[in-house]
Formats: sequence, structure tokens, C-alpha cells
Amino acid sequence: MVALGLLGYFGLKRFMDGCRINVLSAGAKTSGIVRQTEAEGVVTLFDILHKDCVSLTDPQLAYMVPTPYLATGLLQTIYATLRVRRRDQTSDIEYVRELLVMKDGGTISLDWYDCAGAESNDDNSGPIALIMSGVGGSSQEHHIRALTKSLACSTAAFRVAVFNHRGTARTPITSPRPYDSGFTDDFRATVKH
Repeated sequence: MVALGLLGYFGLKRFMDGCRINVLSAGAKTSGIVRQTEAEGVVTLFDILHKDCVSLTDPQLAYMVPTPYLATGLLQTIYATLRVRRRDQTSDIEYVRELLVMKDGGTISLDWYDCAGAESNDDNSGPIALIMSGVGGSSQEHHIRALTKSLACSTAAFRVAVFNHRGTARTPITSPRPYDSGFTDDFRATVKH
């Protein structure tokens, strides 16, 4: 019985050691400024992560334990597909769509969201968070909508734009070139926009 207990302990320890992640940081001096107030001074992303997300910044605490029933990419894809239409308080948002035509005639879309309860960004001077979903994803994914709402309704009051590739999220296909995850010119053009 003791042998089984020790085997279980060392098995769990080996599993947890395998789940450790490397913490990478460029340091406080190169971190982007999130906000600047008279009371707090300059607050960077580095400061926020070290204060509120210690498990992402401390190498001793940084690990990711995968969900046992979603251990493979296929299971994760099926799960995400079944939950994409889920709407709840954290993800129920309405976007304002902007279509951008690229040099070759292709069309991509930006779905913009401003939180009604956040500080007003009517002068378009607030910080912009540009989100790009994963391969085959779009602004309609539950996790993208939840992240969008969280950023827009935060104290930083981001103006959030979600980048939709050619032909995704009902973006019209207007050129012979389809969506290709290796073709990054569309994203570059969007950032310059």
C-alpha cells in the first residue's frame, strides 16, 4: 500500500514537473505603458502581471495543468466548436464591423467593441487592443468575445478590434487569394491602418 502511495506521489510530481512553463520577460524597462495617472504614476504591463498574475511571472509557480478530458488538440477543437455559440454575461457583446480592402482586392474585417460602462473614448484617443484569433477562428469565438469585453470594460478602457481573416466570421471573399495562416500581409496592413 505504501509502495502504491509513493508511486502515485512520484507520478504526480513527474506530471507536474512536465507541466512547468518557462517564464520569459523582456523586463520592466521595455514593457508597454498601460496607463498613467497622478495617483499611480506610470503603470506598465510588467507591473500588472507581477502584481496580479504571479503564476505567470514566478518560475516556481508557473505551470499549466491540462484538463484531463481535453488532453488532445482534437478534443479541444470539438469542445470549442460546441461552445462557440455560448452567450453569457462575460461574452454577450455587439461588434461594429469595419471592412478593409487590401492591395490585391481581398477583404478582411475588424470587429470593434467599446464598453458602454467604461470611460468614453469618443475622441478615439484611448489605447487600442488588436486581437487576432487562432487558425480558423474569428471574433465570434466565446473566448475572444470574453477577452474583448474584459479589455474594453477594464480600467484602461481599451478600444478593442478583433481581426478577422479573409472569409472568416462572414467576411466576404473578394479576391482569388483565400485565407492562409502563413500570409501575414493582411495583418501588417491592418496594424498600419
